[in-house]
Amino acid sequence: MTSSPLPLVAWVRLAFVDVFGTSNALALPASRFELAERDGVVFDGSALEGSARSFESDMRLLPDRSTLVVVSPDVARVVCTVLAPDGTPWRGDPRTCLIRVLDELDDLGAAYRVGAELEYYLMRPDRTPVDGAGYFDDLDGAGLAVSQQAAQRLLDHGVVVESVHHEAGPGQYEIDLAPLPALHLADAIVLAKETVRRAAADAGLVATFMALPVENRPGSGLHVHQRAGDELTGADGGLTDLGRSFVAGQLAHARGLAALASPNVNSYRRLHAGPEAPGAAVWAHNSRAALIRVSSDLGEVASVEFRGADPQANPYLLLAGLLLAGAAGVTAGLELDPPNEESVGGYDPVARTTTRYEPLPRSLDEALDALATDDVLVEGLDSALIDRLVDGRRAESEEYRNHVTRWELDRYFEGGSS
Repeated sequence: MTSSPLPLVAWVRLAFVDVFGTSNALALPASRFELAERDGVVFDGSALEGSARSFESDMRLLPDRSTLVVVSPDVARVVCTVLAPDGTPWRGDPRTCLIRVLDELDDLGAAYRVGAELEYYLMRPDRTPVDGAGYFDDLDGAGLAVSQQAAQRLLDHGVVVESVHHEAGPGQYEIDLAPLPALHLADAIVLAKETVRRAAADAGLVATFMALPVENRPGSGLHVHQRAGDELTGADGGLTDLGRSFVAGQLAHARGLAALASPNVNSYRRLHAGPEAPGAAVWAHNSRAALIRVSSDLGEVASVEFRGADPQANPYLLLAGLLLAGAAGVTAGLELDPPNEESVGGYDPVARTTTRYEPLPRSLDEALDALATDDVLVEGLDSALIDRLVDGRRAESEEYRNHVTRWELDRYFEGGSS
C-alpha cells in the first residue's frame, strides 16, 4: 500500500482496531480529510475498550495516508493510529504499540518482514459450509469465486497476494499474503479480513474467521512467516546462530504468546485438536504439528513460521509479541533444543530427553495467566494495555463458563452421568 493523493470520493472511512482486534471505523466527509491529517479527529475513546466501555475520553484518530485505498466508488479507507487528548501517541493503541516495539528494537525491528497464511470458512446464511471440497481441490464454485474476488481487490489495493486455494475443511479457504514490513502486514491482515467479508456478503454468503466454527472439522489458522534479511536463516535454509536464539525466545515465551495468538475461548478448540494444530512449544523443519516450523514453503528464502495463531488474533499485538519474544531470546543468547520432527500426538515426553516438552495452554484462562506473568511481554507491550486485554478476556471467559452448551443438555439433561 503506497502513499497517494486523495482520490475523488465523497467519504473517507477512518479505520482502527481496539485492543481485542475488533475493526472499528468513523466516516468522514472527504472535504475534511486534510484537516484530519493535520489535527486528528476527536472520537469517543471508550470504543478502544471493546465491550468493557470503562471510560469516556476524547481521543484522536490520526490517519496514515500511505494506507489509503478506495473500497467503493464513493468511499476510501485509511488506517489510523490513536492519539491521547494531549496529541501524543496513546500507548494503549495496538498499532502504536507495534510501531513503538519496532522502533525500540532498532536493526532487528527494521529488518523484520512477515508473510501470512489467512484461513477462513465461507458459509451460507444458515451457517452450513458453501461446499464440500477438500485440500487444494480443483473446484469452481461460489467459495472460490469469492476468494478470488477478494484477492483481486487486495491486489488492486497494493497488497501482494501470492496464492488462493481451498483448505482442508468444507468451505474453508486460504489467502496467502506476501512478506511485508511488520506494520504493513498487520494493516494488510485487517484489510484482508474486511475485504473477504465484503466479497462474501456481495455473494450472499458469510465469511467467518473463528478458529473452529465447525465441530470435528479442521480449524482455521493465521500462520505467520517471519524473516529478517539473512539474520534468521542462511542460504542453506538452516537457522543462523541469531535465528536459533530468536526461535528459542519464541518457544520460551510460547505460553504467554498464546493469549495474543489464540485470543478467545473458541481458539482453544483448535489448539491440540489435530495433526496440524500445535499443542506444544516445539519446533521442526517438516512436522506441521510443531508450534514453529523453519521452511521455505512461502517464498524462496526459508522463514520462521509461527503456527500457533488463529485469524481472530489482533495482528498488531501478535507481531509485536513475536518480535519481543524473539529479541529476548537473542539478548539472552538462548540455546535451541533439537527439532522435534515426530507427531506431537505420538510424542512421549518421558521417554525422550533431547527436547524439552512444554504443552501450550488448554484454555483461555491458562493463557491469560501465562501472559500476565510474562515480564518480557507485559513490559514490552505496556502493562496498561495488557491489563485492558486481560480484564476484557477474563470477562469473556467468565461469561462462557456461565453458558450451558447443547452438548451438555444432550448428554446430561435426562439425568445420565455418561
